Amino acid sequence: MQGDFSDATLQFQFLAKQTFFTPPEVTLNLANSLFEENNIPASRRKYAQLVSLKEPLLASTTYSQLGIIFCNDKDTVRALSLFKEALILKPDNEIARFNYELLKRQYHPQRAKTQNTPKSKQNQQILPPNTQVEKAEISKNDSQKELLKTLKNYGLTPEKAKTILDGMKNSEIQYIQQRQNLVKRKDLHITKNW
Repeated sequence: MQGDFSDATLQFQFLAKQTFFTPPEVTLNLANSLFEENNIPASRRKYAQLVSLKEPLLASTTYSQLGIIFCNDKDTVRALSLFKEALILKPDNEIARFNYELLKRQYHPQRAKTQNTPKSKQNQQILPPNTQVEKAEISKNDSQKELLKTLKNYGLTPEKAKTILDGMKNSEIQYIQQRQNLVKRKDLHITKNW
């Protein structure tokens, strides 16, 4: 079953058609399976539907995937900006960070030429992780402050918000499982009639 993305695409399309409001997780998974099937135009359209999400993890993942698509299309400038946006939304997104740094290094070849001496390579390997950690901590603190401010505006504590999100996720999982059981029962009933 692993690697059967065409089946996954069909399942996610079915799920999307079953509800009036398609959860963003379903759309993201559909886009991912379309991407893995190498159906890039369709996956790009699905990712584009998710760009305005408020949830940082999903939005960051979306920007990261779009960055990969534009990188494959040789649009380095747009890919860099998408990876950067993914990191702004979720500073600990390691995939976006890796892709951003790799692309940034390749996009500016003059920086790579200055690192030809062994001493500068050693210093470069030691220094950037520290500065990257500092930058990540600063941007993480900024995003946490913004999140706390938003939660206070709604009268929520972080614990209460997490509890609400966990409850929503659990009910979504339960709903999806119920739908799968219903589909299986319908399939069984249909095959029995034949």
